[in-house]
Amino acid sequence: MILAAFAFSQGIGPEQVDYNKVKVNPAEMQSELNTRADLLQALKTGNTTKVDSALLVLSYEKIPESTIDSLEILQVNLIRGRYDLAVPQLANILMKKDKKVRYSFANDSLFHYLRNETRFAAHYRDRPYDRDRRERLKKAKKYMTEAAQANIKQEYKDLAGILVDLAPYYEISDKGQWIYLSNAFKDISTDSLANIVAVRTEDWVNYHQEMDTIGVLSLFEKMRAFYKKYPESEYSDWIYQKITSLNKHVEGYKRYRNYYLDKLYTGGLGLEAFIGSSAALVVGIPLQYSRFILTPSYIYDNNSYRTKDGSRIEANNLDNFFVTAGFDAFENKWFKIQPFIGGYEFFTTGLQADFRFWMSKTLGSEFHDGTYLSLKFRYMGIYYTSEKTTENAIAEDDRTKEKKWGNWFFAGIGVHFW
Repeated sequence: MILAAFAFSQGIGPEQVDYNKVKVNPAEMQSELNTRADLLQALKTGNTTKVDSALLVLSYEKIPESTIDSLEILQVNLIRGRYDLAVPQLANILMKKDKKVRYSFANDSLFHYLRNETRFAAHYRDRPYDRDRRERLKKAKKYMTEAAQANIKQEYKDLAGILVDLAPYYEISDKGQWIYLSNAFKDISTDSLANIVAVRTEDWVNYHQEMDTIGVLSLFEKMRAFYKKYPESEYSDWIYQKITSLNKHVEGYKRYRNYYLDKLYTGGLGLEAFIGSSAALVVGIPLQYSRFILTPSYIYDNNSYRTKDGSRIEANNLDNFFVTAGFDAFENKWFKIQPFIGGYEFFTTGLQADFRFWMSKTLGSEFHDGTYLSLKFRYMGIYYTSEKTTENAIAEDDRTKEKKWGNWFFAGIGVHFW
């Protein structure tokens, strides 16, 4: 029994499922609190003999992990550099992903010392989450990099090399979140806090954060090499399965980040503005459904110039609302080509080319929309009514109107919501 308990203290414990419903009474745990205090003192003084002795005592319990849990044991061994123990312990914790496990009963000085020294597990309330996660990743990589270079057996060195690269893809939580909730809401009893059974390890996937899709390929190679080199290892099957699950995350990330592939030739709303030849101005609100684009617009061009013989002044006299109907003829990530036709008080047809120079990296969470900015280049041929007058026109007879065809070229900018 003592040997079994010591084995558990080194991270090789029995499944906790049968013990999850068993309750401990914190009022009867004073002896265990004293032993945890002894462990804390031994860690601070570097007394490895007393550390091992305290771990053995704490592990010798009828309810596994009730007095010291596997995360705390891992933290102890990380602090003292026992990577021969810490590497398999971390792997064992990760192998229990999504499983409910027991946390130790104590919210004491040892718990706070371990979390502050290692900064290894999630749910610290003393700093922003993103900053906390960055620092936790740095810590995890530091520990496993040291482990890969330590004087431990080669299997654990190779395993540590994999765990370094796996660090961004999992999250381990300590009981700090439950302590926070108990302080915040005051309705979590001491007995409940001493009998926390919850998921400790989860996959961490946030498609809003950058993922190294190239670097993960080298991780896959490491994992395949480990599986081939250590077919009898207790971690080989888990690592092989991890390749499949991690690859699903990577593919999901690629689909999410390349969301525009599903948005091409679909729909959306935009606002665009142009300035063109002869200082003409156009503003439009494109509305797209599938490949069809309806754009209510306004054009202003009151530019005037002398006729060729110099006898009269001709004005474009464009100050109109109009509507165009366009067709999304070609579109990819960067470019979009749209022929269109329309008018209201005049007739127009033309071609517009958009160049997307900026695109949101991910879809908006509320409306599931993507946003992009584009430079726009437009040709408009317009059949319209121009007005000719003499230089000092007074009578109506001095003014004449005629239908004519004109060509305009525009450059503009637009914002669009997919």
